[in-house]
Amino acid sequence: MAQQTKTEDRLHEALDISREALLRSWRTMRSTPGLFLLSLLLGGALWVFVTEEENPTRIDSLSAPLTVQVFNVEPGLAVANQLPAIEVRLAAPDERWEDIAAGGGSFSAFVDLNGLTERAQEVRIQVEIAGLRGVRVVGTIPETIIVNLEDLTSVEVPVRIRPVGTMPLGYELGSTTAELPTVIVSGPESLVIRVNDAVADVKVAGLTFSFDQTVNLVPRGAGGGEIRGVTLETPALLVSVDIRQSTLAKALPLHARTTNAPATGYRVSSVTVSPATISVEGTLEALQQFDSLDLEPLDISGAQTDVTRAVAVELPEGLNSDDRLTVTVVVQISPIDGTVTLEVMPQFINILDGLEASPDSPTVSVAVSGPLPVLNTLTADDIILTIDVEGLGAGTYDLEPALDLPEGVMQDPLRPETVSVTLTPG
Repeated sequence: MAQQTKTEDRLHEALDISREALLRSWRTMRSTPGLFLLSLLLGGALWVFVTEEENPTRIDSLSAPLTVQVFNVEPGLAVANQLPAIEVRLAAPDERWEDIAAGGGSFSAFVDLNGLTERAQEVRIQVEIAGLRGVRVVGTIPETIIVNLEDLTSVEVPVRIRPVGTMPLGYELGSTTAELPTVIVSGPESLVIRVNDAVADVKVAGLTFSFDQTVNLVPRGAGGGEIRGVTLETPALLVSVDIRQSTLAKALPLHARTTNAPATGYRVSSVTVSPATISVEGTLEALQQFDSLDLEPLDISGAQTDVTRAVAVELPEGLNSDDRLTVTVVVQISPIDGTVTLEVMPQFINILDGLEASPDSPTVSVAVSGPLPVLNTLTADDIILTIDVEGLGAGTYDLEPALDLPEGVMQDPLRPETVSVTLTPG
């Protein structure tokens, strides 16, 4: 309790001292006002000097130019020209420039057209700063700009959908429809009359499915360039895009097959199809399943000669063709070549009277080759082997025989090439 009383006494004492100091200051100010004002001026100058020394003011330009906006355009008028970007000069302490460079604060440049109705106006540019203290505008380059005013007009223009990008292979763009067929474009008359349509750019690159999407509209002229300075009453629309698989064409080889076997001793030497390919159409997915088309197999059972047939082409599901669906298949049948050895009795010709000829062996081994069907029916009697002993007397001789073969049969070299023959008196 005593401690609390002591504290309250000290507070009253401090208040009394403060009150007395204020009264003395007031009496001094009233008695010497000039001295008081001088003190204030000197204090302010000292504060400015110290502040400038520690944090000097720097004048510089914003790093990026500002686009000029237009405010308070009179009803029925519109700005017809594109306003330039301007350079803004600022004065700020060094420490503030760090904030400005980092994107601190916001800057906006504008012209106020309130009450202006003449077609060409030279208007001073104004700049507002928000979010930064201690920063002021020194000026702009340029300080004024020309603003062209025209009558505000509106027209209706068609909406056009413009696909952007390349469709994947096997897909094509179907119908494209916009939520509205037309939109209203407004602005200066000289610009509005240049607008040909409102274009919605739709990205279709790599897409394989239909979709709905809200797309921004851009006013464009007859040459496709964007017309700036006008506004669209409906800036975006819902667009429906139909994407479907496209029909592709492909030439597929035709593959002929055979069943059963030709006659014994015969073989299939070739199979040809005419025409060899067929042009088919279908989706990419359907075409990717086939590298060729197989024809119905052709029966060549027991055939000894070429087989020619007309064969229908059966198209798989998903494929179609404008080509003729009947082709000609030719199966070439050839005899199989072989070799056979027969024991043939030699015949002697031109023997002198009184002599008899006898070989060292009663038969000669003769190897011949040819088609198996011929060889299979060949006998030793069909081969004539003769030995000419003209002008030879009694004795033993190694003589080369001569062969007479049936048609289609070829002689293989004799082994040995000569036959030993003995001529004796008869």
